[in-house]
Amino acid sequence: MRVKKKTQVKTDFKRANPNRPREISSKSRRIETKVAIQVPKVFRSDPRFDNLCGEFRERSFYRNYDFVNKMKEDEVKKLKEELQEETQPRRIEKIKYLIQRMENQIRAEKKRKLEEEKQEEEKRITIEALKEGKSPYFATKWARKERDLKEKFESLKEDGRLNQYMAKKRKHNAQRDRRHMPSEQY
Repeated sequence: MRVKKKTQVKTDFKRANPNRPREISSKSRRIETKVAIQVPKVFRSDPRFDNLCGEFRERSFYRNYDFVNKMKEDEVKKLKEELQEETQPRRIEKIKYLIQRMENQIRAEKKRKLEEEKQEEEKRITIEALKEGKSPYFATKWARKERDLKEKFESLKEDGRLNQYMAKKRKHNAQRDRRHMPSEQY
């Protein structure tokens, strides 16, 4: 017995009217290949972080832009004068915030300069020791921390705030110890 194959009727998918949409068979999958025009990608580069624009030298950067810190100090003075004249509470709050922020930035910059001077001093001492034929002295982290603490206590003593600082420190330590003690709820 032979099975007869169905004769496929070939349909003509021409449009009767050119305004009509084209008729397409649902059986055949036609994937139209879209021609994509490759647009060259624009890479934007920030010269501050680009290796081609040179290396970042921290010392020269701070030396070149040292005037910004002087401007900040002048601006703090102006803001303090403005604070005296201001009457609106919102504006007063904003000015106080700005003053505090700028003073913190100035303080941080002074601290950074002081740390840099200490490092230069250590380097100078090491070089002198090498010139004299002695073994160089490299300060450990603990030695640096100890030196910083001594300087801090001396400055607090000069300002007369040492007792206040120590009381605050004792209170903080007592609170910390209390936190780690076993509670009496058992």
